[in-house]
Amino acid sequence: MVKLTVYGDPKSTCTLRILILLEELQLDYKLHHVDLMKNQNKDPRFLELQPFGKIPAVKYGDRVLFESRSILRYIAKNNNDDIDLLGDINNDIWLEVESQNFSPIISKIVYEKVFKPMQNKETNESIISEELHKFKPVLSVYNTRLEQHKFIGGDDFSIADISHIPYLYYFVNASKTFKNFLKDYPYVYKWYKRLMSRKYVQRILESDTDI
Repeated sequence: MVKLTVYGDPKSTCTLRILILLEELQLDYKLHHVDLMKNQNKDPRFLELQPFGKIPAVKYGDRVLFESRSILRYIAKNNNDDIDLLGDINNDIWLEVESQNFSPIISKIVYEKVFKPMQNKETNESIISEELHKFKPVLSVYNTRLEQHKFIGGDDFSIADISHIPYLYYFVNASKTFKNFLKDYPYVYKWYKRLMSRKYVQRILESDTDI
């Protein structure tokens, strides 16, 4: 079996994506904690793995991988004999949708409401209000999609779903207002609940985050 080490912070959304994937694939791995609060991502030893100083980086056998969505694709492709989380082109399309349309908005909201307080910084409510307004048409598209399909890529759970999980989790748990906001899109909310009910998702989110 390939030797696998994840270098990242288990509170970071990009690291969480990879940890959920590895649990879902039931792969053995080691987690090497890179503490962002201590700027360990700027340590020269880490920069040898990830030259831009962003987490996570993954040692997968003799390969070094970075950029979380690329890591998802690569590991899912190389471990799909028993559990196929890569899927077809629809999963790849919605993985790109997450990257280009979903995350740029929700990440700003979560940063203001969750990560800024962790750094003792003041939340900017006007940014949150503006991004929530932008989020509405995106979630409308998602709601239509999820009315027709159990998961975002189709009928099966995939890396496209995994890539959405961390920000969705932080968003819903950060505020009752945000939870109610998501409930306005009933098929999106049902999808969210479906994702949160998965055993390995619960294992990672409950053990590695604290919000």
